[in-house]
Amino acid sequence: MAFDAALLSAFTIVKLALATWLFSHTLPRRPSFSARFVVALVTVGCLAAAMPIMGFSVFPTLTDDFSFVAAVLQFVAVLAVDIVLQRALFSCSVWTSTFCCSMAYLLENLSSAAERAMGTFFPSSSYPPPLLETSLKYWLISAVVFAAAYLLLIRRIEKNGLLQISDPVMVVSAALVIIVNMVLDLVIKDVSVPDFALPRRYTEALCWIYILVCVYLMYSLFEIIYTRRLRLEVATSERLRAAEARQYELSRANIEAINLKCHDIKHQIRALGGGGQAIDERVLADMEREVEVYDSAVKSGNDALDTILTEKGLVCQRDGITLSCIADGAALGFMDAVDLYSLFGNALDNAIEAVERLDDPERRSVSVIVRRAGDMVSVHVENFFDGQVHFGDDGLPVTRKEDQANHGFGTRSMRLIVERYGGTISANVTDDVYHVNALIPLPA
Repeated sequence: MAFDAALLSAFTIVKLALATWLFSHTLPRRPSFSARFVVALVTVGCLAAAMPIMGFSVFPTLTDDFSFVAAVLQFVAVLAVDIVLQRALFSCSVWTSTFCCSMAYLLENLSSAAERAMGTFFPSSSYPPPLLETSLKYWLISAVVFAAAYLLLIRRIEKNGLLQISDPVMVVSAALVIIVNMVLDLVIKDVSVPDFALPRRYTEALCWIYILVCVYLMYSLFEIIYTRRLRLEVATSERLRAAEARQYELSRANIEAINLKCHDIKHQIRALGGGGQAIDERVLADMEREVEVYDSAVKSGNDALDTILTEKGLVCQRDGITLSCIADGAALGFMDAVDLYSLFGNALDNAIEAVERLDDPERRSVSVIVRRAGDMVSVHVENFFDGQVHFGDDGLPVTRKEDQANHGFGTRSMRLIVERYGGTISANVTDDVYHVNALIPLPA
């Protein structure tokens, strides 16, 4: 019986390692990952093999204070080793590692509690149950619990959601939850012994309550991640909006100054040409064409839209990109100037970035169309591109940059701006053309 209990403890080590992998596998891997992974597997195997040899049991006895305290200390030691191995495999902060391993321990406890709860429907004649009698049920229930946890919770965690866990207070809270959970787990295992004085119906109720506690704790810790991520995104969006507001004012002032200066220069060039001085007419014509580029401000009927289209038009002119625009800017007069600047700025930045990678001059073009469509305003931006586009659940593209935590805010900002005015935005690909479409209702 002691050997079976110790072997079940070895299974616990293996399950903890598997749970840790589930929570950590999307994190950045350290160099020489394969060699590190082999070492980690050997370490886990040695720990699991040592359990039966040392006679360690996860079934303490409350009548023996030393046994209970020793069990707690041994579990803490196992969790510490788990954190060390996780840190050796994945490149992340100590807070992220602690969080992943704590959640893995909670998942392992949940699977063990589910196995014990199922034992109330299929009771064994001895305790701990014979290994051959329980091993299949043990692993089957664990597989079901792990699969459910992965599908419902784990896969919803984005890699960067874990990487942004850097709040010591949050991780300490998670660690305290694990300690309380550990003690509760040991108590329930102890009172599950058949010769314990507690009536069977109470031990069964405790098992189910413990399952609910584990589920609640896991869900709560996941909500901590999402809430923190949301706060970070809101703060970043606010900083970007403030920066865009400053950029808009600066761009408008610069473009007005440039247009005024270029207008004066054109008149001076014409004066030189008509002054009878010996100046090559072709040189004057070239100079006037060059200046004309900077005196070609877009006039759409909306100052904010004119500013961003003129600014991006100069960028396209510099980089050999054709920017065509048919815009009824007056239709967007109800929108805030900074919102317009941000919406079209992000859309055009993405389009310009895509066509800059193209070598064919015929495909280096961006098109913008703004028009009224009944009681709506339609905004359409399209450009050629090479490669593949991956779309998220919201119908918008996912950034291709590796550091997703600090990129992709432009697209999200576009969605938030359009939705703020009650509109919708979507993107799609037709052959080698990328389209962004937004529909915004006109105010009544």
